Amino acid sequence: RLRVKITGTIRCLEPAAVEAAMGRLDEEGVQRLPYTCRISGQEEEILLLGDLLAARLRATVPEVGDAAGARMLASLYATELCECDVATLTGLAEDEVLERLQGLTRRGLLDHRKVHGMRYFRLASEDARRAIAALLPN
Repeated sequence: RLRVKITGTIRCLEPAAVEAAMGRLDEEGVQRLPYTCRISGQEEEILLLGDLLAARLRATVPEVGDAAGARMLASLYATELCECDVATLTGLAEDEVLERLQGLTRRGLLDHRKVHGMRYFRLASEDARRAIAALLPN
């Protein structure tokens, strides 16, 4: 089960949906998790990477640090997410997720903005975007 400390007031991802998608994910695969932002109403997909793909992304973009960082980066490939939803995706505590996201921002991989007092992150690096796209099946 995912262990997440929930402090955000608006959560868009349901932990059960994330767990179900992770259960379908094989180590060489990608799962696309449908996502609707409760603030904007925008519908998008979040990419979930299997272990081998996360390792390949980490080798291509070493600034991500580890597999969790690679998965965070991939989750932001097609959408913007708040730190709470990234915590739901990773199963990590929000304070750790925020620290990691801020580190990825300092390294130039992400941008962020505040909406309703929450930080929303998005992929900023075109090199990282190309690296993720190269991992995706055609």
